Formats: sequence, structure tokens, C-alpha cells
Amino acid sequence: MIGPPASGKTTLAHRLAPLLSGPSGESGLVLSTDVIREELFGDASVQGPWPDIRDRLLQRLHEAVDHDLPVIIDATHAMRPWRLFYTQFLAFSRPVEWIGWWMKTPLPTCLEWSRTRSRPIPEEVIRDYVAAVSNKRFGPDRSEGFAAIVTSNPAKESLGASELDAILKKLDRRITSARNRDSTKLAHLHRYSKFLDLERLLFSIRLLSCFNGLDDRDPATAAGLREILNPPPSGDLAERAAAYLTSWKEVHGGNGECYGDAAAIRSDLAWLEANGFFRLDSSRYEPIDLGTHGPAEGSTVNGGYPALADSRVFRRVFTLLRHVLQEPFDAPEQSDRDAVASGKRKGGQPSGFYGYLIDSLADIEGAYAPGQEALLRKDLEGVLTPYGFRPETTGKGRSDSIRHGFFIGSALLSADQLLEVYAALKGAQERLSDQSQQTLLDQLEERLSWAGLLQLERQGQRRSRRAVANRSFTEECPHTLASPTQAQRVERAIRDRRRISLRHLPDPPPSEQERRRGNDGSFVVWPLQLLFHNISWYLAFERYGIGTEEGLTQTLRLDRLVMLGEDGNARRNTEAEHNAALQRLQHLLDLCGGLYFGKSLAGQLAISGQLRDPEIEDASPGIAGIEWYDRLRFSCTPAIFRLIREEPKRFPPAHTRYSRPIADVSEWEQGPQDQLEPNPPSDSHPYPVEILLPRWTVHDDWDLHAWLFRYGAGIRIEQPLRLREKHRGMASDVVAMYAASESGQ
Repeated sequence: MIGPPASGKTTLAHRLAPLLSGPSGESGLVLSTDVIREELFGDASVQGPWPDIRDRLLQRLHEAVDHDLPVIIDATHAMRPWRLFYTQFLAFSRPVEWIGWWMKTPLPTCLEWSRTRSRPIPEEVIRDYVAAVSNKRFGPDRSEGFAAIVTSNPAKESLGASELDAILKKLDRRITSARNRDSTKLAHLHRYSKFLDLERLLFSIRLLSCFNGLDDRDPATAAGLREILNPPPSGDLAERAAAYLTSWKEVHGGNGECYGDAAAIRSDLAWLEANGFFRLDSSRYEPIDLGTHGPAEGSTVNGGYPALADSRVFRRVFTLLRHVLQEPFDAPEQSDRDAVASGKRKGGQPSGFYGYLIDSLADIEGAYAPGQEALLRKDLEGVLTPYGFRPETTGKGRSDSIRHGFFIGSALLSADQLLEVYAALKGAQERLSDQSQQTLLDQLEERLSWAGLLQLERQGQRRSRRAVANRSFTEECPHTLASPTQAQRVERAIRDRRRISLRHLPDPPPSEQERRRGNDGSFVVWPLQLLFHNISWYLAFERYGIGTEEGLTQTLRLDRLVMLGEDGNARRNTEAEHNAALQRLQHLLDLCGGLYFGKSLAGQLAISGQLRDPEIEDASPGIAGIEWYDRLRFSCTPAIFRLIREEPKRFPPAHTRYSRPIADVSEWEQGPQDQLEPNPPSDSHPYPVEILLPRWTVHDDWDLHAWLFRYGAGIRIEQPLRLREKHRGMASDVVAMYAASESGQ
């Protein structure tokens, strides 16, 4: 029986039972959940634990099937999973034919009949069940595994014994005719031809897309999952997905036991992985794997099949679904949008947005053929919209245009995480002047607006938890690499490992004699990486030299560089060469502590070998290129020493040694880098520090000098003497400057 409460199901069930005789002539068995509640809890109005009710009902159902006794199950069965539970989820000892008897009693009649009952049903419950059973996409259908669906309206028609008997006598012919109509599908069944298997797959895709693979480390995702089921389930991904699918009220009212088969979901996950639903790679262009599947057995022996039971339809629709999940905002390029909007494709051929999608899928076996725009639209409306992959209605801040994306939940991040990424990108663009990200920021902002995710941000109801406090001093000069267009050119050259020609603006222009020799002040480089350091953006590059495999690695500010050209034919021979240059750059950044890498290629190559933990005490040659290093030693006051120890990652730990604690004075426990003997306690600077640094860093890097000299008299430089004298000279100049100023007053 199918229908809302107070629709006349129980009355009709008891009229039908005598007409469905068993092998010995006995009446059919009526199984009523209300009767079982009264048996178990003493009152039919007591809901009680559903598992207890279900177990007793199933026990009697299986016993009846075993004895060839017809059964009528008297309950609302308003939701599809409640019907699939019987028609496709349960396994029986013999084939079973399910007949769905759908009571299409009008809502006003149900409300009126409910008021006359000794136990009236709340009006909102009846309205909800009428809406559920009347849903045009998820209402009762033969494809759910019914041999036939019978409809009746007891408010308009008399259903006495003779009328019911006439309906029953026509069932065999109806079932035979329906089976004949299904014959074309039977030759093309696949592993997901049963409605239960198909819906479990679709709901699994939606669940994993909405909630990021059930990764609840993100607070927003965790909160959304707790709304489905709390406390969260345990187990592997399939077991947790099964628990959530069983309880997902938004999908089926919270009683989806038929979808919660962990073993089946585990198989579904493997199928989705093999067919490219979980990754972006070449598999997206492979035809959807269908597997093999014969006619359904057991309770669906004479049941119908959904349209997607046909392997040709399934492959077509799931090819589309995979595409819009992987590229939810796929749309024509800006240059083609006017043509698409006017219904014309480039070249003058009739088209539209649906034609654009068909073109995108044209190379995949089993996808749409040219001219099938109407069929594609029907699939979108019949699968993507009702199963939640595209919203049916629009809301504030959300456009209903299909060009604006099908399913924002298919992104790799949750909505909350997407807003954090947006805030970080916006901060980088605004505070760090990273103009190369402007195009990406504009596109992300547009699409988040389409999805309705920026409304809270713009209304001030949501603030990012992180912000960029620093500010770049890089000037956005239109002709330098600091401009968005020029920065994008450099990024493309880095990606493609192409050689480019640059000019450094602060450098003096070449003399007339140099110009005659062909020197125009430009130099050729392999661009490696864009770096933000302290207050500005820099380009790290490797100088190109004819006949040499490696060149000097350098960095220069973007707003001081002009890109003169790109050699489109000159690329690194192999990606390994480019990666080796990047690795060398990273070693130099780690070892130098700044962006100055000296002017010696031999020195750079020497020190950028594999790093090993050195024995610094005896300066053994365990460090690659040890001959290119100098030892920086200075002693600190207690206050300054505490500050320096708080920066353990400024230089490689293996190259840094600190003073040991002074007994009864120092407040820290000795660590692995605390190896130096402290100075006498009477010394104003009792704590020594030693750092092994490249020679050019110690003597010429202003970053290092600025870091050291900012501590003023808080440090005493002891080695090398040249740096010590520079420190002393700066202090003397400051004293002399103030003395002269005061004497002048």
C-alpha cells in the first residue's frame, strides 16, 4: 500500500486480503506497522524503536513468502527508499512480484478523514506525506521494482469486492505488456540498472562532493555532517558513507536503510575511482565503464527499470555528470560567449550552451551526438537537478543560469574553506601587490557570487580568520614585471621552462662603444620563481651562458625589471634540468638566509650540494663547499640573546650554535644547538653565537647586516674582524653625527 495517512489504505487492505488466497485457500496476510506497534508497546500511537517494529514485520513477511502466502504491507511508503527497501533491498527464498497500490486520495479528503479518526494525524504530517508521494521525480513508479502500479481514488470511486476483483484479474495482462515494453532494455542492462544501485551511487557522489570526501577536519564540513548524524560514525570511508546515507534527511527523510550497504558502497567507490570521478586526469576522456549485469533477480523478477537502466543512456548521462563535477563552471571563453548567447557557434553553425557542452564531450565514446541539445537538456533536468547537483530554485545572490555552474559542492574545498582561500588571495593581491593573481581573483569572486557564498562576506556577517598584515612596496609599473600582464608572461615562461630577455632599470645605460658592440644592457635568463621577501616581490632566475649547463642564480625586484622578449624556441632540454636549478635556488635560500647569493657560480655550485649535519667544532669538510664559508661569531647581552634564540629557523640549524646555559643564571634547558662555552659571568655579553654562512653573505649581504646591526650595543661582533670594524665604524659615525649636531646648536 502507498499513500499518505488517512487516505484509506487500511480499509482497502482488508478488502483486498480475502481476494488474495493462499495455497490452502486462506486469505492474504495484512502486515500493519500500527498493529505491530500496538503488539509491542500496547498502543499504536507509540512510535517506539523502528528496528524492533521492522524486525517483527520482516519475520512475518519472510514466513509468508516461504509458505507462498500473499502479503499486503499496510504503511505509507511515501518515500522512495521506504519502497525500495522491500522491492530491491530485501532478499527472499523465492521470486516475489511486488504490486504497488497507490491511494491518490486528495489532500482535503485525507484531512477530513483524519479528523474523524479516534487518533487524528497532525495536519502537517499529512501534508508532508502527500507532497512526498506526489513528487514528480521521486513518486511511486514501476521502475522501482514493481511488477505493476495500481492507482485508485476512494474519494471518487467505489472499490467493493467486485471492482477489486476486476482490477486483480487484469494484472497478469498488464504485467506481461510491461515486460514486453522492457525487452529492449534487457539487452543493455549494466551493473547499476536496478534503481536501488543507481540511487545509492548518485547519492554517494553527492555526499562525497558536498562534504569533501567526509574529511571532517574542516569545521564547516564537520558541522554539516553532524547535522546528518551525531555522533559521527566510525570505520573506513565506505562504512561512514553508509551511516550518513542511511540518516540523510535532506535526501529521503532520514530512513534510507536500503542505501546503507557498506560493502556495496565500497564497490561503488572503487568504480568511481576507476572512472575518474575522484581525480582530474586523462581518465575524464575515457568512456564510462558499464560492467555486465543480467536481468534483476529475486524481488524484482518482474519489476520495471528506470531509463538509466539502459547502458546507452547510463553512459551518456554519467559522462555528462563526470564532466560537470570536474568542471562545474565550464563555459565558452569570453570571445565565444556572444556567439553562444545568440545561438551561433563559431563558423556560423547553430548551437547554444548545450551545443558547447556536447562539443566538450565529443571525443568520449557514448557521449552526446551533434544535434542532441534537447536530449542533453532533458538529462540535466532529469538527473542533475532532482539529485541535487544543481539547485532547482534561485535565491538571493544565486543566478539560475546554467552557465553559472552546476554544483559548487563539487569543489575540492567546502564553502567555508573556499571563502578562506578567497580572503587569502584577496589579501595577497591587496597587501602584497601580487598583480599576477588579479585575473584569478576576479574569476573566483564572480563564481562565489554566482553560488551565493559572498553575501555574508559583503554584509559584514563573516570575517576571515586570517589576514595579511605586511604590505608590499613594489610599484605597479605598467612596463615592468610588477604589472599583471607582464607578471603573467613570466609565470608562463616559468611553467614552460622558456628563456627570456630582461633589462634592469637601475643599471646605467650602456656606453656608445658598448652599444656598437651589440650590448644594449639586456641579459638572458632562465626564470625560476617569483618570491616575496620582506617588503617586495622578486624574480629568482638563472643567468644563461652560451655553452654552460648552469648559470649564476640571482634575484632582482620585479618593479625594476623589464621583459624585453621571450625566446619561444629555447626551452630547458629536460624538466630535470629545471628542477635541479630550482633545488639549487632552494639550497641557496636556506643557506644564505636572504636573497643575496653572491657573484661566484663556482661558489654557488659548491655550497648547494647535499646538506649533511656538520661537525662545526672542528670545521671538518663535512659541509659541501666548506671553503666558501666564513664563521660569524658574536656575543650577546641576556636580553638580546633571548630574542635571537626565538628565531631558530633564520639560518640552518646545522650551521648554528648557541651558548650553553650559565648555571644558576640561565632560564632554559640545554638543547642540541647549545654547544658553545659561555663567556665569563662578569662579561656584559656572556652568551656567544656562531653561524656558518657563505662568505658573500657575511661580508656583503645587507639583509644580514641589517639584522645584526639593529641590535646596536646588544651584540659584540668578534669574527670576522672586517665585519666587526664595520659595526664599530657605523657606531662611531652615529656618535660623531650627534656630536656635530649638538655642537652646532
